[in-house]
Amino acid sequence: MRVSPLHDIFAANGASFEERYSVEITSGVSDFAAEYNHIRNNAGLTDFSFMQMYTIPEESGIDFFDDLLAGNVAKVRFGRMLHTFLADDQGAIIADCYIANNDEELVLLCESIVSDTELQEIFDRHGAKEAGLENITETHGLFSIDGFKAWSVVKDVFGVDTLGLPYLSIEMYPFEDSEIRFFRAGKTSEFGYLIMAPKELCESLFCKLFDSVKKYDGGICGVSVHNDLRLEGRFFNIYAEGARVKDSLKLGLQWMIDFDKEKFLGGEEILKRREAGLTQKIIGIRSNADAEAFAPGKDIFNNGDRVATIEATCYSPILDCRVGLALFPVDIAFSGLTFKLGSSEGPEVKTISMPPIMPKSLTVKLDEM
Repeated sequence: MRVSPLHDIFAANGASFEERYSVEITSGVSDFAAEYNHIRNNAGLTDFSFMQMYTIPEESGIDFFDDLLAGNVAKVRFGRMLHTFLADDQGAIIADCYIANNDEELVLLCESIVSDTELQEIFDRHGAKEAGLENITETHGLFSIDGFKAWSVVKDVFGVDTLGLPYLSIEMYPFEDSEIRFFRAGKTSEFGYLIMAPKELCESLFCKLFDSVKKYDGGICGVSVHNDLRLEGRFFNIYAEGARVKDSLKLGLQWMIDFDKEKFLGGEEILKRREAGLTQKIIGIRSNADAEAFAPGKDIFNNGDRVATIEATCYSPILDCRVGLALFPVDIAFSGLTFKLGSSEGPEVKTISMPPIMPKSLTVKLDEM
């Protein structure tokens, strides 16, 4: 099991850990309500070193990754990132990916449902060594700063020009006697940033970031709260609905795919399914049922017939109810309908438009700061 280079730092601050796909993650630090409040209202600092991290020379990397990833890597401009995915040979999604153009290199960040070894084997099979792909997962740590006031934290640590970075961009910033890779990203619907640093800088960088986070009444968070924040904000989560459904078309991830590309890994199978026509689609749901009844794998009924299955759930403090995603037949996969949960006599569940909340960050205009 791979252990984060930030393990000891987070452990010293009370973090708990668990294993996910052969990687240790920082699952939590305090209770859910506190961590949720950090990100929705202030700023949260999380260890995201569970992600797989790679670099490759731009010259060879464009063709290498364009042949593998579903999006069009060749169109990623300098300083920008593409959000796309990696599929297996059968077209099942196995990694949610950011690919960034950082001048003379491309940087790949993966959240995957296969082990480090399996992912590396896929890359090796397609010529990783010849292309110059370097796996930097073991030598770097990755921090995530998210929240309504996350922009204030990065401004304090890296300077005011961080405010001018557009969403899905990469920049280099000096830190001590080195440089760190800085990504504006995030999947909580609040401001979000990923900060990659060589592991020898991680402790001092943590201290800088944590001091600033505390200044804005924020705190350390675990990865678990991000699962709920992603669902509440309707960001794709490969570890929840992604791991259960795996079909990018049913998951509504067509926007991650360039269908004009000649090829990408698993592309032929995805195109076959697309040509055959979509029969199921994932949509939002809400209910006042308890967590046991409203859970992944539970069935949804209409007039006594099972019509859908829940794929992901969370509790929404903003709405004070449970929300989720369910896989419905396309002819009834739209919002505003009422069904029954678990049986024809079960509690009500309603289909809703996603996301069902308005994040506080939309009230902030960084270009006016």
